[in-house]
This record gives sequence, structure tokens and C-alpha cells, in this order.
Amino acid sequence: MLMKEGISISRVPCKLPNVCVVDVKGEDAFRLIGVYAPDSKTWLWDDLSHFLSKKCIIYGDFNVDIMQDGKKAEILLQWADDQFLAQALPNSSTSLRSDRVIDYAFVRGFNIDIQVYNGNTTSDHRPILS
Repeated sequence: MLMKEGISISRVPCKLPNVCVVDVKGEDAFRLIGVYAPDSKTWLWDDLSHFLSKKCIIYGDFNVDIMQDGKKAEILLQWADDQFLAQALPNSSTSLRSDRVIDYAFVRGFNIDIQVYNGNTTSDHRPILS
């Protein structure tokens, strides 16, 4: 997660591996959750549920292409639907190794637009911005 200077945040304790939770303070306070979910993850999507708030965004590398991954996508989308989370998908693929969209966001309580950063990166993923 990269936050603009001057934005006040506080870290929320989270013991899930590869998950970062922060509360963003201000006029429109919300919870921001960053997720890296490799295929080898040891937790379930439902383990994120108690970190959700009325206004929240979950960004991350979900390692699930919603359009291509069948059962894995169905499980993730059912969990998101059960939690009243809306998808926010970028405008192009996020993997530099394939034509897959595996980095995106789920949102509750407001709308966002996200896009892929097409500049140079040291990652095998294109960063998503909003």
C-alpha cells in the first residue's frame, strides 16, 4: 500500500499472513485492506470478514481471474456477494506473464475506479491505482 503524504492512518492488528489492514482517517474515513493471496494461502476468504467495515476497500493480488478461473472465481465472488462487496476491476490485464486480471479490488460503501499503471515496475504485476 502506498498512501499520499498527509493522510492519517492507523494499523489494525491482523495475524493473517500477507494481509495488511489500516483505518484511513479523515472526513470520509474507511478501512483499507491489502491482500496477497497465493494459491498456497493458509486462510479462507471468510477469515477477512471480521476486518470489513461499513466503508471499506480490499485491494490485492487475489490470484483469481474472475473471468477465467471457474470454481475458484465462484467461491471468491460468492464470499464477496455475501459480504455486500462490489467488484472494481481494472481496464486491462495485471499480470506481465499472462493475459490475466488477478489484481483488483472489492468495495463496500462507496464507488471507486481503478486502472493499471503501465510504467516500469520491478514486479511481474502491473500496479493498480485509484
